[in-house]
Amino acid sequence: MSYQTEEISEAVNAANEALYYLGIADEKLQSARGWGIADLLGGKMITTMIKRSRMREAEDAMRNAKQALDVLTEELQDIRGYEELDLTLGSYLGISDFLFDNAIVDAMAQARISRAAQDVRNIMSEVEGILDALSDIAAEAERSGE
Repeated sequence: MSYQTEEISEAVNAANEALYYLGIADEKLQSARGWGIADLLGGKMITTMIKRSRMREAEDAMRNAKQALDVLTEELQDIRGYEELDLTLGSYLGISDFLFDNAIVDAMAQARISRAAQDVRNIMSEVEGILDALSDIAAEAERSGE
């Protein structure tokens, strides 16, 4: 296996790992969004606690995705034909939603959940595009004998 092929393989593995964790984050954010709507409609403390739990689970998945994206960025730098990647992940409102459980804070948390979910989907789309580009680069490397 050539150096280029090995680097492409490592980048593909990192991209797939990132997509896995981004998928989990998306799932947890969708769940948090549902619980957030219930919270806005007059949910009690338990509703807030479940929503926050889903947000924490999404944060954990995004942290794992970020690690995989960091590896992907490093691997892409080793591949001829691919420029540097710059990805950022959003942040959350934090503990204030739990401590100040009211409609205004709930609405702000709901907006942040929605933005984070959109960010996750955008990053997933970008990583899928990277996988497509890596496939093209791998095919070209194979044709040229690298």
